[in-house]
Amino acid sequence: MRRVAITGTGAISALGKNTAEFAEALREGRCGIGPIQSTDITGLRFQNGAEVKDYSHKPYLEDRVADFMDRFAQFAVIAAREAVADAGVQWTPELRETSAIVTGSCVGGQSTEDIGFVSLYKNGQNRVHPLTIPKTMANAGASHISMECGIVGPSYTVSTACASAAHAIGQAYWMVRSGMTDLAVTGGSEAPFSLGLLKAWEAMRVVSPDTCRPFSKDRHGMILGEGSAMLVLEPLDAAVARGARIHAEIVGFGMSADAAHITQPSSEGAARAMRGAIWMARSRAGLPSSHRLQPGNLESSRVLPAAPKTSRCTGSSRWRPPRPMRSRRWAARPR
Repeated sequence: MRRVAITGTGAISALGKNTAEFAEALREGRCGIGPIQSTDITGLRFQNGAEVKDYSHKPYLEDRVADFMDRFAQFAVIAAREAVADAGVQWTPELRETSAIVTGSCVGGQSTEDIGFVSLYKNGQNRVHPLTIPKTMANAGASHISMECGIVGPSYTVSTACASAAHAIGQAYWMVRSGMTDLAVTGGSEAPFSLGLLKAWEAMRVVSPDTCRPFSKDRHGMILGEGSAMLVLEPLDAAVARGARIHAEIVGFGMSADAAHITQPSSEGAARAMRGAIWMARSRAGLPSSHRLQPGNLESSRVLPAAPKTSRCTGSSRWRPPRPMRSRRWAARPR
């Protein structure tokens, strides 16, 4: 198995339109959350989000190209372009055939979908824009990155809610690590600020009315954000040989499922994913790992909770449907 290095990074988000701006904002502790401006939010219970401020495609894409892309796909191309430039990739026909693109997107082109629905249901038109499907599909970002870079190897998108980008990066890591590909462009992209989707989030009553405080006692919920972040992954030996700057090395990755509630994550599921990543890292380092850090082992049980011992599939515990989500803050408000 090959060691995998990160040699390129790219980003566009509420904290900055490139990696340098993003990193500076993080160091200074700036917040990217503010009033949503790209969509009319008059009828929403929440007013704030993490938007890319004053975004226009014109500095990055020609009008004729941008017309074929939803906002989320534009973000994906912008971040990927920066990551590839940062990595200093010198494309050859062979490298283009042995490279991969793996992106993550939860909802795809919601802005385009919203426009189509408004045309049909509000304006009474009997047709939508002919590019609605190509612009809406979640893999549009990966497709446009492929055309941007000329990559003809594997190109696909993972859609697993909030874990989409993390899963995409992990899949790309496995592909480079195993030798399936010699380079991968990977990351995630979202643009969720369309009225229809915002109303759907409002119905779940999980979005904060003010800001996001994930570790605070008085937290009120989450905040939606948009943007994209992309990485270039390649074998460490190849990166060193060509004199590339090594940002970091990925040494492990793990995934898991809670097999429980559809909207309430379990800490046990997260713990299993972390155990998988630690096991992979220990294996690569040549450390003992035959036990896979299972619950009950001394070194894992001290810090990670054990997995559930019951199984719904075998009937050893009774399955009950999940209860509807209801925020305490909103529960007291009249409709």
